[in-house]
Amino acid sequence: MPRRLIILAVLAVIGVSLWGQSLQDNEFYRRMVELKAQSEKAFEEGDYLEARRLAEEAQSYKEQSDLWIETQLSAYRARAALNRVKDRLAEASRLKAQVNFPDEFAEGTALYEQAYTEFFDAAAYVESLATSNRAMEVLSVIVYIASESTLPAYYQVRLLPGNTDCLWNIAGYDFIYGDPWLWQKIYQANVDILPERANPDLILPEMVLTIPPLEGETRSGTWVDGKIE
Repeated sequence: MPRRLIILAVLAVIGVSLWGQSLQDNEFYRRMVELKAQSEKAFEEGDYLEARRLAEEAQSYKEQSDLWIETQLSAYRARAALNRVKDRLAEASRLKAQVNFPDEFAEGTALYEQAYTEFFDAAAYVESLATSNRAMEVLSVIVYIASESTLPAYYQVRLLPGNTDCLWNIAGYDFIYGDPWLWQKIYQANVDILPERANPDLILPEMVLTIPPLEGETRSGTWVDGKIE
């Protein structure tokens, strides 16, 4: 490729890829802009070797700027995830998860502490984000448990982090039956409202399912996101 075209191609890559960034105000980006302007000036003056050298140096700073921006975004995502786990643990504690789900609460707490260490001690933002997401999955059921003394007559299906409610899981919740093998009772009571009568695996978020009482049970209200309404 002719030297002039190589220089123009490098300058085009730099110009197109960075203007859309939202975190451009960093030292690498500012240096890239300076070098790009110098390269363009050298090109206009016919000093193509110098223009190419400056353009390649500008490209190097552009790559460093991209890396800096991605690091900042990763840190933002990881910090936000840490805050979500912290809030979820606080809510789980208010719902007495230490008593009702001690293993899950302990695991979620340990994962939060691991994510915290990865973020602040190792600056391993990608790893911290992944650990926080695992903690949210562990804590998802804990957060939405109802009061020990109240059994709902209806249950609103949820969209959970990483998956969706299913009849097996719903029947297994302590505030429903505490036994996933009783899922068929829920299926039989709700078969007429399912999207596909013959498919008990297909239930949709925000559907309200009837929960038939077991012998001796008294049920009332609708369970919605951890509260009985």
